[in-house]
Amino acid sequence: MRIRDLFLFRRHNLLSFIILLFMLALILMSLRIKQRGTVEWMDSILMEICSPIQKISNFPIKITKKIFNEYILLLNVKKENELLKRRILELERENNQLREMALAYGRLKHLLDFKERISTSVMAAEVIARDPTSWFRSITINRGEKDGIKKGMAVISPKGVVGHVLKTSPNHSIVLLITDYNCAIDAIVQRTRAKAIVEGLGENRCQLKYLLRTEEVSPGDIVVTSGLGGNFPKGIMIGQIKKVDNQGHGIFQYAELIPNVDIQKLEEVLVVKEFTSVSSEDKVKKIEEKAKKTKKNKR
Repeated sequence: MRIRDLFLFRRHNLLSFIILLFMLALILMSLRIKQRGTVEWMDSILMEICSPIQKISNFPIKITKKIFNEYILLLNVKKENELLKRRILELERENNQLREMALAYGRLKHLLDFKERISTSVMAAEVIARDPTSWFRSITINRGEKDGIKKGMAVISPKGVVGHVLKTSPNHSIVLLITDYNCAIDAIVQRTRAKAIVEGLGENRCQLKYLLRTEEVSPGDIVVTSGLGGNFPKGIMIGQIKKVDNQGHGIFQYAELIPNVDIQKLEEVLVVKEFTSVSSEDKVKKIEEKAKKTKKNKR
């Protein structure tokens, strides 16, 4: 009870003191109006007494105002930050799309240039799927029977041989890749004109079968299509010999070949619909005709 009484006594004293100060301020203000000069010293005393109280009472208001302003500012900064992040993501997406379009344009231009250089009827196709199993090395393209694609047609790219058409449907075709065990292509070694059959070994390797032991071949030799068999035009790049083994017995030697086409990075291919074999004499005639035309143009 004593503690409670003491608390109430102090509370009443504080309230009485505040009321007294308020009344004193009113009295001094009334006196100042009547006698300005005589109460200046009392006015100064009152200012000294009231100023700390005003300062203390204004402090929470200033702190609250400052916190509120900073909170509003942080909210605005957060919103701006979220908007900027979204804008950055949009710009990155647009940048990736433009980069992909530029890469696709470069590949298609290279494909078109190659198409114009070769004297064959070809059709461009896009790779839309790959065989996920290990039974076949194959890809699916977006061209089929409606586009004139038939089983057995050669599939190439600007870098060389890809494979041949294995199955067809009205709108799609499955291409058996050169690296598949069931793929066989008639070929010749470019340097020595040695004949052989290129067969797949899986992964990214092929072998030269039926390569006579008497033929001279070395690692680094280029292997191209021979033009025999009626599917592939002559002289299309197949790959480069990596390893030769002629130490065994028999009439044939073993040679391993790396395809020139990166099968894993294929996105567009060309299907050879038909081609005409050009003899050496015809090639010489064409070269002579071009030379004559060049001379006429110079004149």
